[in-house]
Amino acid sequence: MKRYVGAMLFLGLVVFFPVASLSAENLPIAASDESEGKVLPEGNVSGEETIGKDDDEDPSEADQIGMEAEVAPVKDSLQPFNRAMFFFNDKAFHYFFKPIYKGYNSMIPVQARVSVKNFYSNIRMPVRFFNCLFQANFKGAGTEMLRFVINSTVGVAGFLDPAKSKFHIEKQDRDFGQTLGKYRMKSGTYIVWPFVGPSNTRDTIGFVGDTVLDPITWVSYFFLKPIESVGNYTYESVNGLSVDTGDTYESVTKPAIDPYIALQDAYLQNRLKKIKE
Repeated sequence: MKRYVGAMLFLGLVVFFPVASLSAENLPIAASDESEGKVLPEGNVSGEETIGKDDDEDPSEADQIGMEAEVAPVKDSLQPFNRAMFFFNDKAFHYFFKPIYKGYNSMIPVQARVSVKNFYSNIRMPVRFFNCLFQANFKGAGTEMLRFVINSTVGVAGFLDPAKSKFHIEKQDRDFGQTLGKYRMKSGTYIVWPFVGPSNTRDTIGFVGDTVLDPITWVSYFFLKPIESVGNYTYESVNGLSVDTGDTYESVTKPAIDPYIALQDAYLQNRLKKIKE
């Protein structure tokens, strides 16, 4: 019973604690404002038009899958809740996480912080590997396996990334939300989760799926106490933000007239691009 309660607590914290969507891996660098998105009646937001494409070109099969997955406008039916969560996340970033990672930056050299980020990325290889398989991207799966072998050996347990720096083998940025989109699952309702940030119904399900595939989840469940798991995820989030220095998030929200719409538009563009890759 104790382990069951601990597991439920851990899974709840895993869903609500990371600041993954505020990191560089989940947002495009270029700033965006509400002119890129179109707010429709009844709180709907259109994301399809934000992907530039020549109308005279015939879309490839991958493009057709991506566009068909987003035929209907992305719903923002929870906008009052979402705006409240955006306000909460924004204040948490500026008044909690930003001071912490700035202090962390002043004490830890950038190369050490990058090495820690590489280490966590290397451990999470199975998430990318299996999503490549789910998407029938067998070359990508092989690439991920090769990267893992090189970085785990030559790269000193993944703290270095010689697969990229020496052999120019790029990481495959694949996740389960992207996989569901490629299988034409609709995005559903736009949701802003506390601490996690922008998401939608499909990507929330995908996040849970990636959590199950994540080796850190299993290590935390079998070997760590819930408070230790929270500490691990907190440290990883702070370290990730310290490498990015929060510039990605602020480059999107700071110049915008309506930061909520700007972040929503940036998120929609990024997810549509990933599905079409």
